[in-house]
Amino acid sequence: MRSGLDYKFVEEYSLDRQQIESIENDSQNTLVVAGAGTGKTTTIIGKIKWILNKWLKNKSETLPRILVISFTHATRMELEKRILTEVLKNDEIFKIYHPSDFLRVETFHSLALKIMRSAKQNKRAGPEKIKLNEISFEDFLKQARFNIPEEEAEVYDRLYYLMRNYHIKYQDLKQTNSTEYPWFWQKELRLKNLKQIQRIEEFERKYIDEMASRGEVDFAGFLEEAIKGLIDIKNEARPEWFKTFCFDFVIIDEYQDISPLEYALIKNLREKQNFKLFCVGDDWQTIYQFAGSEIDLILDFKKYWGETKVFKIEQTYRFPEQLAKLSGSFIMKNRTQLIKNIRGINCRDSDQIVEINGPSERTDLNSLHFFFLNLPKGAKVFLLGRYNFDIKKISHCEFLNFDYETNEPRILMPERPDLNIKFCSAHKSKGLQADYVFIINCRDTTLGFPSQAKEKELITLARKTLLQKNNQTKLENSQKRKLLNMIWKNLRPARDDEFAEERRLFYVAMTRARKKIFFLSVKEKESSFICELRNYGELITYELD
Repeated sequence: MRSGLDYKFVEEYSLDRQQIESIENDSQNTLVVAGAGTGKTTTIIGKIKWILNKWLKNKSETLPRILVISFTHATRMELEKRILTEVLKNDEIFKIYHPSDFLRVETFHSLALKIMRSAKQNKRAGPEKIKLNEISFEDFLKQARFNIPEEEAEVYDRLYYLMRNYHIKYQDLKQTNSTEYPWFWQKELRLKNLKQIQRIEEFERKYIDEMASRGEVDFAGFLEEAIKGLIDIKNEARPEWFKTFCFDFVIIDEYQDISPLEYALIKNLREKQNFKLFCVGDDWQTIYQFAGSEIDLILDFKKYWGETKVFKIEQTYRFPEQLAKLSGSFIMKNRTQLIKNIRGINCRDSDQIVEINGPSERTDLNSLHFFFLNLPKGAKVFLLGRYNFDIKKISHCEFLNFDYETNEPRILMPERPDLNIKFCSAHKSKGLQADYVFIINCRDTTLGFPSQAKEKELITLARKTLLQKNNQTKLENSQKRKLLNMIWKNLRPARDDEFAEERRLFYVAMTRARKKIFFLSVKEKESSFICELRNYGELITYELD
């Protein structure tokens, strides 16, 4: 009979050689680069079992305290459930200890909230005065009735969180705007942007004042306040409240999604203690840069954390070898990345990657009726769009019914009630999987896949300001100005890297399929991604009349 803490065996599966090697490593900093469907969560569970198993062999040491960090409340709950289900199989530890004595599973925001509350309580500002403001900056602008167009409110929301995450001040934008790059800003455009900067400054002050009046803090505020609480700790004398935040191991799941503020939180936490860091992620799936994640934090892991052992997990247990080969070749077109060789599952079916190519988008969507009728009984089906609003395209399919009484619209096919059909955006599909995946709207349009929608001027300016701040040198001002101008003028990427994040997003969508992937394109309007996939010779194309 297997021990409950046999780390080589997780959730009834034997771990592979690469997983075991990463788990048995005991370095101060470990980065596990794991491809889609390679068992990232089982590797994390295996690591926890290895830590506990090691302690059981030498009980003279204190029981190690482990912090596991996930990104969303839903993934945190799922991860905690899976960890406890697995480790509770061994009751030797639990005769003495409760799981909370050695294990905490948090999101970045729940951890920040607890640190912030503890720090403020220590300063006699009771935790009851702090609560989460779940209304985004965008929602605030809409509800406050500032007469801001919806599109502009969205831009301001993105800009607000971009600046909070990267500690950019509005003054930085103004200075860059007026002094560093005058050639970039025509008079009318410069005045327009300066006016917008002044508006968003005013809105932000009102937003923060309103939250303060209610004793609330938003997500970015949680992180900032928690970081301040950690910075205030004197290295030589830890306050009593900090003892609950002392760990021997910190494990971060989906590390590729980490933002500068989240990095700063863990960095400051580590400066007060010397825990071992174990991070699992996939740079190929970095798709939230628009929301603040920073890909350099995984690409240059050693630069940010010090000497690091890097491991790769390359055997996927989700999709067939043909799709692994195609998706790998596709994503490798991005110039800046960590190289992996993902191996898929052996599959006899050669018809794994299909293009549905018709004269119109409506023809493609109507053809789904035929394909759905021929799916196996009980199949799980994803319809993936580049945007959330792509569901409107599917709603025109007469053979499908939509139930809007639930949080997520249920899609029903009366002729095939056994099918489990779900629509979601490519972003929301991350971490999910289905037997059959249909990626719609693979057209060469502004809102196709890849999206060709351009960033607004202010967001572009903020990113340029980031570049300026990240390239500070000891050069004389005149030399530095020349250097930065040169960098800025050459910022436009080469063609093969123009859609780097869109390429990663398309890769995520492709790798949700366990059995077969379908792409819906339109004749003579195919997206650049579809044209590229054709060149690999892996697509089977159904041409519709």
